[in-house]
Amino acid sequence: MAKAPIDPAVLNTERLTLHPFDTARHLTAQYVAWLNDPDVVRYSEQRHKTHTLESCRAFAAGFDQGPSRLWAIERRHDDTHIGNIHADIDANNALADVAILIGNRDAWGRGFGLEAWNAVLDWLIQEAGIRKVVAGCMKSNAAMVRIMQKSAMSPDGERKAHYLLDGQPEDVVFCAKFRAE
Repeated sequence: MAKAPIDPAVLNTERLTLHPFDTARHLTAQYVAWLNDPDVVRYSEQRHKTHTLESCRAFAAGFDQGPSRLWAIERRHDDTHIGNIHADIDANNALADVAILIGNRDAWGRGFGLEAWNAVLDWLIQEAGIRKVVAGCMKSNAAMVRIMQKSAMSPDGERKAHYLLDGQPEDVVFCAKFRAE
């Protein structure tokens, strides 16, 4: 069983700071706009919803109790909020399911997603006592597939024709990273 996760004040990488999501600081019209931008959420199930400040506040509040965590991703050199990453933690099974959104288009293609991803995976495995970290995405989401591969996650299954993307069936691929026993 996973130990009770400690509350990470911040996770720092070379170029990023991941702060526990603070609605007063991070819940902005810009953040809501990311979630309502069809290109930003193209491969996310969030694409089926219309988001508001209130719906985003309710989502963030879901992380206030329990072991799961939500971080805002900020560039260190200018403190710009560029995205979010969260880990849904199942403490009973020492398992975490991680998802990321880089909403700021100026940050796309610069490796920030992988950098934040690795910081969270390392924290989950080394500090929170998680034995298995999992993630999944649509097979055509090349950026996310690369993040999972470059973070040394291993293939962990596939669901054929699981979602519809632009009206066409789309496979979902899953990857996992295990704590060394």
